[in-house]
Amino acid sequence: MSSSLLLNLSSKLTLRKLALRCQTLRTFSSSSTTTNPYLLYRVTCCGEKGDEESPGVMTQLHTFDPAKEEHIIVGDKPFPKELVGSSLVGSSNGWGVFLWGRRSILISDFCNPLSFKSKPKFIPLLPRPDIISCQADLVSGVAMSSSPQVEEDYLVAVKFTGRPVSIYKPSDTKAVHLTLPHNVFDHFEPSKLMYSKRDQRFYMPSSGGHHLWSWDGLESTEPEFHELRFHNLPQFSHSELQLLDSCHRKQHFVESPSGQRFLVKWYVQCIKALGFNCGGTKRFMVFREEEDMNMCYTEDIGDLCIFLGDNEPFCVKASLFPGLNPNSIYFVGEGYGEGYGVYNIATRTPRSFKPKPTTSDSPSGQGFMLPLWAPHWLPPFPL
Repeated sequence: MSSSLLLNLSSKLTLRKLALRCQTLRTFSSSSTTTNPYLLYRVTCCGEKGDEESPGVMTQLHTFDPAKEEHIIVGDKPFPKELVGSSLVGSSNGWGVFLWGRRSILISDFCNPLSFKSKPKFIPLLPRPDIISCQADLVSGVAMSSSPQVEEDYLVAVKFTGRPVSIYKPSDTKAVHLTLPHNVFDHFEPSKLMYSKRDQRFYMPSSGGHHLWSWDGLESTEPEFHELRFHNLPQFSHSELQLLDSCHRKQHFVESPSGQRFLVKWYVQCIKALGFNCGGTKRFMVFREEEDMNMCYTEDIGDLCIFLGDNEPFCVKASLFPGLNPNSIYFVGEGYGEGYGVYNIATRTPRSFKPKPTTSDSPSGQGFMLPLWAPHWLPPFPL
């Protein structure tokens, strides 16, 4: 084959890739400045089972745009050697937290479909705490003070199963491993984490939702415990109380872009979720923080919508992303059969998504799903 023909074929392939990537940018955005929030629910490798142990095998990111309610498959992403054998345990600010081996941990923006604009970044953290292996392998929550692209001295917090909470500062190669006291351990074992930009502290709600643990991430300070006081509680019928009592409950603390904070209680009947539907999610209760940790029940959060899953919870203004429903909670979960869907806070009803046909920038082909990669919401990214 002549060199001119090879050059011509190479140019066509390069132009095709550029066209596909431009299409991806348009697909993920409703404006000229940011992407929509979206859900990463599956990563597949193209090839035969076992190819995930071979760096460079092509992967496909299976995502869902809640504003357009359509599936999007992003291909043409080589699987990096840094993630071979890893599990994705959560995300924050668009960065995934990955574990592998006995104590290794890193963060990466590999799951950002727009990371093709520059190669995916991988930032190793200091080893996980030297505790019982099963505890260090399971994570209930992660949070970051900011994205590494935004702030150099960012912090990463990871809540492991049991009592350990680790705070990492990659810029100084530092880590602080906290151990929750025995008298509060049972109340915070399955807790999620959230970073408040308003007062620059990490927060973690207790399993009953009556207390918060907080810490500013500095080695010289001690964690603080806060008692929440609830007001304007709703009235329930006997049947409603029976339903809530039969549900598994999860708590999330979330902050809006303006600094308004909410405690969200999520009630789930434990079932095996089938397909892309709202599964066992029965009810959410939302409490708005007024002042001095006073929480007031509300069914109106205005133009906001909240995103809950195995990610650090976040809020966006629905009006900035046409197609999103205001005063709603977008949720995803598989551990207890939570399912996939959107919850109308005013009418107190969940509904399953109604996805349109899949949009793909590469042929699906044969492949297999990567295990142990948790589904999670990713916030808007600048284009």
